[in-house]
Amino acid sequence: MAQASITPTIFVIDDERSVRESIKWLFNSISMNVKLFESPQEFLDADLEFRHGCLILDVRMQNMSGLQLQNILYEQNFPLPLIFLSAYGDAQMGAQAVKKGAIDFLQKPYRNQDLLDTVNTALRLSKEVLDKEMERDKYIGWLDSLSLREKGVLEQVVAGKSSKEIARNLGISYKTVEAHRARVMKKLGARSASDLVHLALMNNSHCRGCRWLSLPKGNANCCESEAHSLSA
Repeated sequence: MAQASITPTIFVIDDERSVRESIKWLFNSISMNVKLFESPQEFLDADLEFRHGCLILDVRMQNMSGLQLQNILYEQNFPLPLIFLSAYGDAQMGAQAVKKGAIDFLQKPYRNQDLLDTVNTALRLSKEVLDKEMERDKYIGWLDSLSLREKGVLEQVVAGKSSKEIARNLGISYKTVEAHRARVMKKLGARSASDLVHLALMNNSHCRGCRWLSLPKGNANCCESEAHSLSA
């Protein structure tokens, strides 16, 4: 069954009205949904849903800077990629922003095409993460349909155990293990043990917090860089 399409939203935080309106005009011209905020606090206070999109924010704003807001969002596992705009940014600011997950740090005045290209990259990353999460949620439902014994067999398979080893570890016969294994694979729509490993990792609770999109692949803060067991 095809997944329902979720319309992306571009969130913009900038204390300059002219900048906000300029960005809104740019993306409205290509039929993109844009939400504007004049301060980080207004953004934090808003009741928003963050499924698919990106956040564009200025660095220097009153009361709370863009970098301070980024720190708050980072601690909250904010799921959307960030793009910084600044007329005063320097290399150190840019490095700090990227280290915490920003995908780009553009200088004002920016070229419209540069911003369009960066946002398109951000939305592609956002869609990839959203698709993975929706797929993960679908498989969690399938995993929940397994019996306790089937989950036990699955955990052993994920750990790389053979059917003979699983039988010995669980105190059941080889034929019983094979029967459970076949039912698990049928229920999960898996064709191989590697498919079962993939599904088990998707069920890992740590992965939901790994949506900080712009962390480099293999970053120590990303769960994909670690080996998790089914029961972790």
